[in-house]
Amino acid sequence: MHKTLLPVSAVAALLLAAATPSKADWALPPGSAADLGGGTVSLGCADVAVNGGSLTLGANGALVAARDVSASAGASLTLSGGRVELAGQWTLASPVNVSGGQVLRTASPGCLLAGPAGPIPLGGGAVAPVPVPALSPWTLALLTPAVLALANRRRKKPAPH
Repeated sequence: MHKTLLPVSAVAALLLAAATPSKADWALPPGSAADLGGGTVSLGCADVAVNGGSLTLGANGALVAARDVSASAGASLTLSGGRVELAGQWTLASPVNVSGGQVLRTASPGCLLAGPAGPIPLGGGAVAPVPVPALSPWTLALLTPAVLALANRRRKKPAPH
């Protein structure tokens, strides 16, 4: 393969991966239940949607490295001394049963903060969602020439004296 085609194909692959939405969410539909007890689950920056189901964390249980956590009306979140760590938004519809435990906004590998770090009120209504800007595929395509120019930039060798 030609020397300059390798960086071009690598940049193209990165742009394609960035433009392709990929999500691995955890959804709890009505009638479903998840009880983590005292265990810990790391979500790798996935979203959690409790859509009428129930999620229970026992003492010392933890749901960590989540991006956004939401619960629809009728959902039940029982934290009983457990904790939820998320990087993005904590969004609860009314009425949602939330009891005990702690919710923290904190960054995790590959999951940047969307809002101030620290404890989040369990009710969720006091914190307004913070919009997170994203680059569209067209913006990424327009940035490609600049990225390629930087990748192909070479130092000029000083002329011999």
